[in-house]
Amino acid sequence: MDTINWLLDSDPAIRWQAMRDLTDATPSAIAAERARVTREGLGSAILQHQHSDASWRREGAPAWLTTLFTLQLLRSTGAAPADPAVENAIARLESTLRWDCTPGNWDLRPTKQSGNPFFEGEVEPCINGAVLALGGYFGHPNEKLARRLLSEQLPDGGWN
Repeated sequence: MDTINWLLDSDPAIRWQAMRDLTDATPSAIAAERARVTREGLGSAILQHQHSDASWRREGAPAWLTTLFTLQLLRSTGAAPADPAVENAIARLESTLRWDCTPGNWDLRPTKQSGNPFFEGEVEPCINGAVLALGGYFGHPNEKLARRLLSEQLPDGGWN
């Protein structure tokens, strides 16, 4: 089996991108394949593993870490932000979780805690850069967070 056929014989998250980048598939065929991401394979599994508090958690790891990296993986699958399953997951996240920046408690917490909603970011520039990118992708851009990040840039051009 050649490499392209191997990629096309895989998860919808890989297949639609291989079709887009490596074949002469029509835009409608690519869009149809991309639409499968939230219903089958990795994209569907990611969405199904969202916890009742709207985070993605793993025992022994802080909720912010697993939620942030899971959303980055979901973005990498190409799950369409306007897909109803994605919109629902993101709406639950944004309405349920807040950043808790209390010293010693830094994490994501349910809304009964005060703090910024997920896409408004928290105190750490490297995390906020990822949050800003995710917000842009999932339809929650935040100009205030972007300005804050620009104001925190160090003289060497970095943020940490």
